[in-house]
Parts: sequence; C-alpha cells; structure tokens
Amino acid sequence: MAVTPWQLGNIFGPRVAIQVKGDSAGRMIRVAKNPLLIAGANTLKEMVGDKPYIEFIVELLKARNMPFIATGASYKEFIDRGLTPIKIMNAVEVVDRLRDPEWSINGNGPHDLVIFAGLSYQYLSQLLSCIKHFATHLRTICLDRYYHPNADLSFPNLTEEQWIGNLKLLLDNVKSR
Repeated sequence: MAVTPWQLGNIFGPRVAIQVKGDSAGRMIRVAKNPLLIAGANTLKEMVGDKPYIEFIVELLKARNMPFIATGASYKEFIDRGLTPIKIMNAVEVVDRLRDPEWSINGNGPHDLVIFAGLSYQYLSQLLSCIKHFATHLRTICLDRYYHPNADLSFPNLTEEQWIGNLKLLLDNVKSR
C-alpha cells in the first residue's frame, strides 16, 4: 500500500521507504553490526507522551550501546543525561562522510544501519535523498512520526498514540537481546 509523504511537495522517485512497525524496526536495530544514530535538535522539542523525545533516544542508546552523533543544540542535553556523543557534527557533514563505504565514526568498521531521529522534516528528506543515491551500501531508518519516502525504512504517518506505541515496541525489541 502506498503511503503519502507527510509533505506532498516531496518528489522522491520510484524507490520509496518500506513502512515499518516498531517491532520490526527494533529487530533491525538489534541485529545491525555497527549501527549509528544521528540525533537532531527536534529531540528536544518533540514529546513522546509526557516525556521529551530525547528521553526515548537516551533509553534506546543505553539499551543498544551504539555510537551516536548529536547535531544542533542536542549535544548538551545528551551530556546532561549522562551520554557523551562520539562527535558533535553538522548533519550534512555526517552524510557527506557516510558516502564513503569505508568510513566509520567509531573505528569498528563501516556502518551498516543509520538511524535518524529529531531532524527537521525538509532537512532530513534531503539528507536521506543523498544517502539513497550516493551511499547505497547503507540502510537507513527514520524514527520520527512522519513518513520519510527517501529512507529505506520509515514509520508511516502516525497519530501521536500510534507513534508512542511503535516506539515502545521498538525499545522492547531492542532490549530483548
């Protein structure tokens, strides 16, 4: 079933993201060899129920013990919550480096899965388009509430309640190592 992008002006071409549910997304994150999470400033603004989105991201990072890059103003909040990003970088610079199939932020070999959370929709759409066309060795997943057709995997457009439910399923599946 086709999903309409959250922003209709987004022209994405013939290859679009597969709709994913929380349990499947969690399984992919759990089995990835060297995943990388890229967190943006919207993790501070978005709410998951009564908690900021960043709280969910912190819990996910602790459960999976994966490297992450903080963009924008999010780095200070991660540090305040006891997590230090491997790097504080602009998302465009990160995506530019991800195009190199040998590059790794942590020195543990190339990344196989890149997880995006909390970047603005329009900005992330362009970043994912670059990865889709110029970094075909990577799989991408977006954890945000709205469908991102340029990702490999994305939640469909969700209500807040559906999004919260999917994030809980994702976290439960990551923790079930």
